[in-house]
Amino acid sequence: MYSMTGYGKGKGESNKRVYNIEMRSVNHRFLEVKTRLPKGMLLIEEKIDKYLKEKFNRGSFSVFINIESNKDYKEEFKINYSLAESYFNAGRNIKEHFNLGYDLSLQDIIRYPEVITVDSTDEEEDIWLYIETALAEASTNLELMRKDEGLKLKADCMERIKLIEASVTEVGKYSVDVVEEYKQKLNERIKTLLDSVPVNEDRIAYEVAAFADKSNITEEIVRLEIHLGHFRKYMELDEPIGRKLDFLIQEMNREINTIGSKSSSTDIAAIVVNIKSEIEKIREQIQNIE
Repeated sequence: MYSMTGYGKGKGESNKRVYNIEMRSVNHRFLEVKTRLPKGMLLIEEKIDKYLKEKFNRGSFSVFINIESNKDYKEEFKINYSLAESYFNAGRNIKEHFNLGYDLSLQDIIRYPEVITVDSTDEEEDIWLYIETALAEASTNLELMRKDEGLKLKADCMERIKLIEASVTEVGKYSVDVVEEYKQKLNERIKTLLDSVPVNEDRIAYEVAAFADKSNITEEIVRLEIHLGHFRKYMELDEPIGRKLDFLIQEMNREINTIGSKSSSTDIAAIVVNIKSEIEKIREQIQNIE
């Protein structure tokens, strides 16, 4: 059982560059990947997206890549003679056109963009190898964090499921006495209102039977117990279970609402409130389960 919240970082290193990756994930209905990469790495972005979608199932991932020069690498400079010559010829033409007396110096030429550049870039086809190394490390660290938090969420949910199961058992016990209590209260009200007038026992039996049918919550209790059993079972599966648990919570909430609306017992009503509170707490937790 994995959480969708996690953080991880990793590093891939060539003799020229160091590729640092930081990755964060939060809960999301599906799987979404957002990358922040240096300019000109569109193909790398597509590969990162594919890599994460093969490894994870749900979550919103933010990936940050920072590229630095390797401190052990001695920088080498590249001179673009063709570009320098073009700048020089352009300057000379401008000088002749305007009849200027200024001559271009070496300092002028080397200041122009791209005339002298630092040759510290890796070969394009090798870049992904270093980034994939960093990505694998970051993904592993992130997955470990998601697993650790998932175990904590599981423990919390299991405790709340225990509380709900105990409360459902109580509801079942109280429901047995509801009809008898109704019958006694009905007899008392009739005697109070009619005083010495004979009571029609058949009519009372009919009212009690109608009430018993209307307030019967046996089916709801059975279905709720089944949902609780499925919830326990799903939490032990080695696969993404967030959507399954979310569906079960909706069904459990539907059953407990029906129990609350059908029962006239104040004792059951109080228990229903507590169960709904626990279900809501579980619902909030499973929003972050993969």
